[in-house]
Amino acid sequence: MVITGSIEHGKALGRRLGFPTANIRPDGDVASANGVYAAALWLEGEPRPRRCMVNQGVHPTAPEGKPTVEAHLLDFDGDLYGMRVRLEYLKFLRPERRFDGLDALKAQLSRDLEAARGYLDGLDVTWA
Repeated sequence: MVITGSIEHGKALGRRLGFPTANIRPDGDVASANGVYAAALWLEGEPRPRRCMVNQGVHPTAPEGKPTVEAHLLDFDGDLYGMRVRLEYLKFLRPERRFDGLDALKAQLSRDLEAARGYLDGLDVTWA
C-alpha cells in the first residue's frame, strides 16, 4: 500500500520515548490494518527512499483520540514539518495492541525497530 501526505506536528510522545516520528496527514483514506510496519518513505525532492518503521492506529497505550500514521525514520535527524511525503508499506510486523505502561511500549518499540531494520536491510534497495 502507498499513501501520500504532509508532515504535521503531533504530541511528541515518540520523541520522549526515544523514537521521534514524522506524523503524516494522509491525502486520503488509509485502508491497511492498524499496526506496525517496515516501510519506505520518500521525502519531497529526494530521489531515494529512507528506511522507516511505521505505526498506524489509535495508540491504545497513550490514546490520541483519532487514528494516526507515524513514521520513525531510521538513522535520520532533521526537521520534516510541512514536507510532502510518499510512504510505501512493505511488511506488516505486528498488530497494534495496548501495553502496561510506557516502559513496556518502549521495550516493544526497540524490538520492532530491530525487526524493521533487519527486513529493510535485506532488501535490494539503495537507501538515502
